[in-house]
Amino acid sequence: MTWLMGSLADRSWVQVFLVTPFILLGCTMLLFTARGIDALALGEAQAQSLGVDLRRLYLLAIFGTALATGASTAVTGVVGFIGLVAPHLVRPLMGHQPSRILLPAALSGALLLLFADVATRLIHVGTEMKLGVLTSLIGTPFFFWLVVRLRKTAP
Repeated sequence: MTWLMGSLADRSWVQVFLVTPFILLGCTMLLFTARGIDALALGEAQAQSLGVDLRRLYLLAIFGTALATGASTAVTGVVGFIGLVAPHLVRPLMGHQPSRILLPAALSGALLLLFADVATRLIHVGTEMKLGVLTSLIGTPFFFWLVVRLRKTAP
């Protein structure tokens, strides 16, 4: 149940050191996609005409994401919405260029996770509140607000 709801409780540095190489390799692969992701924001045909190898870009993006998220999920369990909310919080501050959002979104995601973990340890509801529960309680209304806002501004 702890893995399904996500938690940082009772995790050791041994577990962190065990998954760190996989997370670093995945993040490095994702950093190599920055230029291609910027071009891909224009569309596949436009990115290809700009010289982006789409097959390579997709492989780097898929395997980089799989390595980084798979390794971190193996230790913490499923902690939803952090990776979805963080880029949307950073985008108004950094602009809409995808490559400029990668690092700030990762750092803001780490901060969100830290704040959520501290909150789960401070809020007492009988048994320990799991991290994934708190992040979904915050993330779900955020996405409803985002969808409503986009529907109002979209043509």
